[in-house]
Amino acid sequence: MRTIACVCIVWWACCSSTFGQITKPDTIYVYETITVYDTLVIHDTIRINKSLNMLEIKNDSATFSASSAATISQNGIILQKTKIRKNPKTMKMFNASYLSALILAAQSMVSLPAQEISPDDDLKYSPIQMSIVYPMTTQGSQTVDYRYYFSFNLLSGRVGAVQGVEFGSLYNRVERDVIGVQFGGLFNWTQKASGVQFAGLGNASKVANGVQFGSLGNITGDVGGIQFGGLANVSESVTGIQVSGLVNINKHMNGLQFAGITNLCEYNKGIQVAGITNITGESRGFQFAGVTNVSNEVSGASFGGIFNRTGKLRGVQFGIVNVTDTIEKGVSIALVNIVKKGFYNEWALSFSDYLNVGLSYKMGIQKFYTIYTIGANFLEDNLWVAGIGFGNRTSLSSRLDFQPEIMSYSYFPNDFRNVQSTWATHLKLGFVYKLNEKIGIVVAPSIYQLSSDIDNTSPYKVSPISSFYSYEEDNSKTSVGIGISVGLILR
Repeated sequence: MRTIACVCIVWWACCSSTFGQITKPDTIYVYETITVYDTLVIHDTIRINKSLNMLEIKNDSATFSASSAATISQNGIILQKTKIRKNPKTMKMFNASYLSALILAAQSMVSLPAQEISPDDDLKYSPIQMSIVYPMTTQGSQTVDYRYYFSFNLLSGRVGAVQGVEFGSLYNRVERDVIGVQFGGLFNWTQKASGVQFAGLGNASKVANGVQFGSLGNITGDVGGIQFGGLANVSESVTGIQVSGLVNINKHMNGLQFAGITNLCEYNKGIQVAGITNITGESRGFQFAGVTNVSNEVSGASFGGIFNRTGKLRGVQFGIVNVTDTIEKGVSIALVNIVKKGFYNEWALSFSDYLNVGLSYKMGIQKFYTIYTIGANFLEDNLWVAGIGFGNRTSLSSRLDFQPEIMSYSYFPNDFRNVQSTWATHLKLGFVYKLNEKIGIVVAPSIYQLSSDIDNTSPYKVSPISSFYSYEEDNSKTSVGIGISVGLILR
């Protein structure tokens, strides 16, 4: 484990001998370098003061180390040299986070028996071990001091490390790392997994750089590979793929997440897919949820089947209902688009050849809003009209705005009988003359495409202005033409 090396050093310096024959000096000065496994590299001096029951570190530089450790010999502390990178900021952070914990660990180890302590980087190699339950093993309780190529646990086992294959019908525990394949009937526990883990219930590890399969779940500090959990995956960081039947929970995600119900993530920089919902602190990737996405901040793309709730948006949101506090950069696309800061809405009463009388409501932000329209046609056929679309309003001068909109209209007979499928798509290029901040007059020429199912009957006469192009195919008629609309805008 990560603290074993430090604990061993403190024990050798501070504790009285288990046999009572050797007297340890009160102070030991160690020069050169000391490296605590997976944690810290310290240069110059470490001072262990037994009489004051404390650990003092004096150093010129420090850094995190990936794979080195201090060892202990008959004469005291042996120092393993390692290539290091000087990083004073790392040392400062270490002092704030971990040094007090090391001192407390040093003080607490005085009373522990010597046979329970094993040098963390001094594992012996053995080709095979077999156990019924720990410590009923081929090496007894000393299995934690060995690295094995093959480990077999009839019920459960505990070893130092595995560099090959391990089988356990119930439970496997590896104090250091697994490099290879691990099979646990119920559960696997290890510090670091670099290979494949299979467990009937779950896997737990601080670091996983391979593939984990758990029928219930996986609990991992840092994931650099693939996780499959029947119910849930819980991790600190993900740089790979997570798949679970119910939920994924993690702080940082830089890969792919798939959950049958929910993804919970503090920071997303990858792809999240959830059957129901994604809940994220900050998303800088892609989110897709069958029902809803909830984020404090979105700087990517968010697709919610029904609902998106975002604090700050710097990307794109798609949903039926979007609620956003602030849109700093990007766009929110929804049937119902509510923006708390910078909300834009207006009413428009319009008159046109294709929509003789229409009433529209527009909501969203000024650069992108949603439009709902209802109206009637009565110059040719008596028709009801319903439309939906999107638009933008850009200021050209103090009095004039440009207002392009794209609208889709559907037409129905006034008695709603013998309905023909008729719809038109208009690209409107509107110009708004502002009488004041609340009222404006709009003129909007448009170009449209009209599609009708004729079905041995004449299509609806939508506009008195003839189209300039039309063709018929498979009981349908398509026309292309121009239209004109004028209206009054109220904000």
